[in-house]
Amino acid sequence: MNSRATSKRNPASPVPARFSLPTALAVGALLALFLILGLSAIGQKSPAYDEPIHLTGGISDWTTHDYRILPESGHLPQRWCALPAWLGGSRFPSLEDPSWRTLHEWDFAELLFFRSGNDVDRLLVQGRVMTALLAVGLALIVYAWSRALFGPGAGLFSLALFVFSPTMLAHGFLITSDMATALFFTAAVGAWWLLLKRVSAGTLVAAWLALSGLFLSKFSAPTIVPMGAALLVVRLCHRAPSLVQLGRTWEVSGKGRLLALYSAVVAVLVLMVAFSIWTAFGFRYSLLNPAIAQPDEQVPWQDVATGSARTDAGIGFAREHRLLPEAYLFGFSHTLHLASDRNAFLNGEVRRGGWLAFFPYCFATKTPLGLFVLLVSAAGAIGIKLRSGHSGSAPDSANDNRLALLYEIAPLLVLLAVYWGVALASHLNIGHRHLLPVYPPLFILAGAAVTWITPAPQRANPRSTPVMSAVVAAALAFTAFEAIWTWPNYLAYFNLAVGGPGNAYRHLVDSSLDWGQDLKGLKSWLDAHPQDATNRERVYLSYFGPTPPELYGIEAVRLPSHPDRWQPAVPRPLTGGTYLISATMLQCVAIPYSGLWNQSYQQQYEQLRERVESFQARSGTQAGLAELMREAPESTWAKVFWAYEMLRFSRLASFLRQREPDDEIGYSILVYRLTDDDVARALDGPPGEMLERPEIEAEDIRRGLKPPAPG
Repeated sequence: MNSRATSKRNPASPVPARFSLPTALAVGALLALFLILGLSAIGQKSPAYDEPIHLTGGISDWTTHDYRILPESGHLPQRWCALPAWLGGSRFPSLEDPSWRTLHEWDFAELLFFRSGNDVDRLLVQGRVMTALLAVGLALIVYAWSRALFGPGAGLFSLALFVFSPTMLAHGFLITSDMATALFFTAAVGAWWLLLKRVSAGTLVAAWLALSGLFLSKFSAPTIVPMGAALLVVRLCHRAPSLVQLGRTWEVSGKGRLLALYSAVVAVLVLMVAFSIWTAFGFRYSLLNPAIAQPDEQVPWQDVATGSARTDAGIGFAREHRLLPEAYLFGFSHTLHLASDRNAFLNGEVRRGGWLAFFPYCFATKTPLGLFVLLVSAAGAIGIKLRSGHSGSAPDSANDNRLALLYEIAPLLVLLAVYWGVALASHLNIGHRHLLPVYPPLFILAGAAVTWITPAPQRANPRSTPVMSAVVAAALAFTAFEAIWTWPNYLAYFNLAVGGPGNAYRHLVDSSLDWGQDLKGLKSWLDAHPQDATNRERVYLSYFGPTPPELYGIEAVRLPSHPDRWQPAVPRPLTGGTYLISATMLQCVAIPYSGLWNQSYQQQYEQLRERVESFQARSGTQAGLAELMREAPESTWAKVFWAYEMLRFSRLASFLRQREPDDEIGYSILVYRLTDDDVARALDGPPGEMLERPEIEAEDIRRGLKPPAPG
């Protein structure tokens, strides 16, 4: 063994500092503040759209060992968040319920969450606290990594950015797989990097656990493969040997030998991660539990085809040879299926297939401006270190320092580059939350900005220190102020570049803004505005979310909502009153007649309105009703009524989008006070007033947004 080589300190790394009591107190105080801000905020919020089904899936996994509920959304975080509910004896519906037997998972989640006598708020708090623990784990990784790269002050600086991030405060307290994914992406990249430098039982176990967590949290996990390959190339280009500590200690050097070593390590990790996946599903192949499944229950593989012959063939091969559990393979196929066919909204336009600019726009508008300033400051600080080489000694020493600094930050840069590349190519443009994994490396890199506040003895430009110190301190203070000012509406946070959250509904919706989280706020608003709730027949609600508004005592006439709970009925006329519209519904993303109002919609609306009015006029007598039933069966009339309701709402939404809301609730529910004349103009006024962009019809047809005529 070459003891000289193994004992040499990395010249770019700061001298290790002891973890002092003041530092420990500072870390604890920041984490406590994070928990206070987040936990106090979630008490103000109703269930976000995906929370009930995520929790139901986890409870079902623990209770039945049957994996039919949401296998596409992360087995590990579902089980983790559901653990308190399961241990606490939450009521589980009968397995004889049709929604269970027919694999209608969303209906079963509604049954368990809202109609089985469970305490909804208790379930939410328990599950959200479990996600918060994952967020704290990620915060500690951010702190430790930044501290290792740039020193103790940088560690606290990066931790503060995490604590005051609206994105972390929003998703760190929701029952979803997003925070777990960010945690395990960061941990997996870091663990793999450590393993490339030193192969030991500790680094091997760390990489195994991190990769297992990642592959059991999100089906975007294969993105780690190009990340790992890129870091392997970086490692092979580095001159330093790898230290192996397995029973005895030795060094491996030379690209050929290192490649052989790492190939063996990868093979071992693949087997270990596969073992973890099989363990998570109880070493059973079938998705349905044979002990409770009925003979006629079948896994609907035909509904989750990815659309790619090669991908479907690969999944079929894995199914045939049972390489992984069926639930895992089904979830993977389902994820790819959903990603290929979803409506998305950006800046007033709805389309399928998404935009190349979607995620950059999300990042630009939902990231605090202070973080951008700090990242630029950090880049400047790192640039100075690279130019100066951290040394005033021989040129070779300075060059070594430059290479060492780039080498040590390589994992962060690779994570960012690869993940951004995958995000840009993604067609699943439904939420900023899918960018969660890019924030931890940014917080870590931003820690370098602390060097402007803590002057170094060999500053390249000492005269800039006071100005830069003020800039960095102000950016951090403004970021903290925004986090406190945004409370409790962290999910709806938008920066000042687009006017803040008050104008957000014009830019992004769905989980970037409106995820059904503000029913509690709506109830408080109605209580505070009794003049708007005096006549419940004139309070209209179009809500995006699975929670029954009645749970919070909200009484309103239901307009088309999502999920669609429309019951066959003759459409009732709309009157003036208070219209409460979720932002996602206002933009017509989640209804069949999606996007901007166009001439095609107008023609269908006029035809259906004529049929509905004819039905209303003739159904008043027994003879007239019989004649109507002879013209078309009851099921056809139900389709006519449904389509008319949807088109009428789409036209109303077009009218509302052209005026400012009278109020906003949590920035996600918009309030419009309309007179009878307003409603008449919205529904019966000149069609030209509703055509926001007449030329959009051709685009709608090209993108497949225009649905077929009903009936």
